[in-house]
Amino acid sequence: MHYSFRVSVKMWSIGIVSSLLLACASAQQLVSDCPSPNGYFADSVQCDKYYDCVDDVLTEKLCPDGMAFNDLNPRIEKCDFTFQVDCTGRPELQPAQPTEVCPRQNGYFPHPDPKTCNKFYYCAAGAGSLITCPDGLVFSLKTGNCVWPDAAGRSGCASTNVLNFTCPTSGFDIQRDAHPRFPDPEDCQYFYVCINGKDPRRNGCAFGQVFNSVTKACDSPKEVPECADYYSQYFDEYFQTLSSGGRVSADIIAAAIAAGYDVPDLKDRVRVATGGSGSGATRRRGQTPAPPLDAADDTAFRAPAPAARRPPASRPAARDEQPQRASRPSRPRLSVRPKPTPPPTTTPPPPPPPAPVDDYAYDYAYEDYPADALYDEPAPAPATAAPPPPPAPAATPNRGRVVNRRPLVRPRN
Repeated sequence: MHYSFRVSVKMWSIGIVSSLLLACASAQQLVSDCPSPNGYFADSVQCDKYYDCVDDVLTEKLCPDGMAFNDLNPRIEKCDFTFQVDCTGRPELQPAQPTEVCPRQNGYFPHPDPKTCNKFYYCAAGAGSLITCPDGLVFSLKTGNCVWPDAAGRSGCASTNVLNFTCPTSGFDIQRDAHPRFPDPEDCQYFYVCINGKDPRRNGCAFGQVFNSVTKACDSPKEVPECADYYSQYFDEYFQTLSSGGRVSADIIAAAIAAGYDVPDLKDRVRVATGGSGSGATRRRGQTPAPPLDAADDTAFRAPAPAARRPPASRPAARDEQPQRASRPSRPRLSVRPKPTPPPTTTPPPPPPPAPVDDYAYDYAYEDYPADALYDEPAPAPATAAPPPPPAPAATPNRGRVVNRRPLVRPRN
């Protein structure tokens, strides 16, 4: 009986030890799943699954539907859209949770109609927003944004299908011009660039310009006879709106002047840079008076108040007429006591020494000088050789040393 009791105790001890060994083995296996004690690590099979390791304790996590874990930095927990993450070797994703227009809860997705290439949906938490690409571009499934049709690589979205334009096969030298340009047959402002002479891409000129098929560049409408009146209707309607109370746009006025359009009433009120093509002189700020304001029209355009201007410098006098300039005052000396007056004597005192000469006693203006103007020329020699009597220090200001300078050349426009 004692023997049976000992056997039972021994078997019970063996069972406890075995359980402890299995628990330790499981713990070691769990710890070994973390590549590092702390960090975020991607799953080896599923692209939107990852693991959070804190002190060798592993926690499984999942990105929102439509997003994948970005494992570029194990210190950062980040989920991005699937087209922004490299899922090579782990292509699996969690089951989709589609809505009416969104295949998944989050992401960028093409339009359900395969022929609608320039529109796509942006989905956030299952709510979709329809977005249209700029003219001439299509949605790319690879990059999730709008690209040229030839770069998208989508079936049914080739350049010829989207743009309704086919690059000509003749009329240009492919060796000299690898990407020839051709005008848009329906719009003077736009043109097509044929990449390698095959794939067209639609481009446009700046507002106020049209494409010149002769120079293969953007030009003023007045230089292209077939497009001379391209902007006329637009500018007519715009300036009619201004006459009834609208805001003046300097960009539109500049485009109208560049296009050769006769801007009514506003041409003399608004200073617009036309690139030097105008024939008239440019008005300076503050010289244009405000137009008379009609009391009944509260919305009329008001010109800005004239700005304060510095009076222009006058031309210097001729050499013989140039007035004597006063010397620059010297700095006051501190703690200088006046000298006592000497007692009167019968002997006349010697003449006082000449006043100190200031080395910087010249000034001149910078405007309106001719090209042959000279500055600070020496004064003419006196007629007699006898020295003049010394002037009193307080009666006549001292003239500084004369400095010869080269002629100032006015910049040529």
